[in-house]
Amino acid sequence: MSNHSLRLKYTNAVADLANAASEKLRSGASEEAVARWVVDERNALKQTFRDLTPAPVLERLIANTVARYGNAMGPDVDELRASGKSWREIIDSATRAGEHGEDFFKPRD
Repeated sequence: MSNHSLRLKYTNAVADLANAASEKLRSGASEEAVARWVVDERNALKQTFRDLTPAPVLERLIANTVARYGNAMGPDVDELRASGKSWREIIDSATRAGEHGEDFFKPRD
């Protein structure tokens, strides 16, 4: 599978999380419960897709994440809350795939 196809599948899976989170909220789940659930689900998706990502691209992804957040997976829900994000902001950010640009996923020499 090409890097582009893999990224597209990941982006679609994250969009599916947005739909599921919205449904949970409509069904009466609290924003806190949904935020905690969706961050866990997003991290599971990250790991699933990282396991499928070619090593050179994976190294860039992890390096960017470490540079931005100080660890390979990014912040957990409690860290996001401690940084001042609301439950809704956490839900919104966890259901939006990060932006890397098309060139990020192209093979490099």
